[in-house]
Amino acid sequence: MSERQQVALVSGSTRGIGKAIAEQLVLDGYIVVQNSRTSVQVGELVGQTHIRADVTNPNQCKELIEKIIETYGQLNLLVCNVGSGKNFSSGVASAESWGHFLSINLNSTTYLVDSALEALITTKGNTVAISSICGEDPTIEAPIGYTTAKAGLEMFMKAMAARYGKKGLRFNVVSPGNVLFEGSVWDQKLKADKVAVNSYLEQQVPLARFITPQEIAGAVSFLASSRAQSITGIVLPVDGGQSL
Repeated sequence: MSERQQVALVSGSTRGIGKAIAEQLVLDGYIVVQNSRTSVQVGELVGQTHIRADVTNPNQCKELIEKIIETYGQLNLLVCNVGSGKNFSSGVASAESWGHFLSINLNSTTYLVDSALEALITTKGNTVAISSICGEDPTIEAPIGYTTAKAGLEMFMKAMAARYGKKGLRFNVVSPGNVLFEGSVWDQKLKADKVAVNSYLEQQVPLARFITPQEIAGAVSFLASSRAQSITGIVLPVDGGQSL
């Protein structure tokens, strides 16, 4: 394959932030492999192909990477986007919810990275993970299991950056604030109480607005590009200044 035809995998990329990232990477010239646990629906496929896999399952992660290598012969960029802050119930998290938060917000990245590591070493590729400002700010109201898992995700990425930098690999994190898209948690809250949501933005976010999925995609695009070739191990907030 031509060096210009770099291959990117974006997990959880048929809607919301993941889909916006896939769309941006297509514009950047990548061959984009989308991924989700379910089959793609009409309008969800924006890349060259879609591979169904549950990335919270290590065996399915391995099979996913193997399929990409069999098809394209290489993997240059891994974007780990799968995550969720949806809580099961109020109060202290149960063992089930702790397992959920760690599985979807931390293990979904560690399993993918472990599976893709050899391929990324071959191409001197890089990885970008999507976290949340909750991972560094415990005062933000969010499930404790979610904030803990995101903090673990960020430390994992920093540790990988330190360990594999000499092999030419880069590992970075984009940390979104309040992202609004159709069907998102903030979309639901906005429809339920627009006044309260706007008040929250005015009080908590210096720019007093939501973040778009396209803005997160732009940050990923930059960190994945040669313009960021000396940047590794960082957590880049895209949050309208909320984490200041």
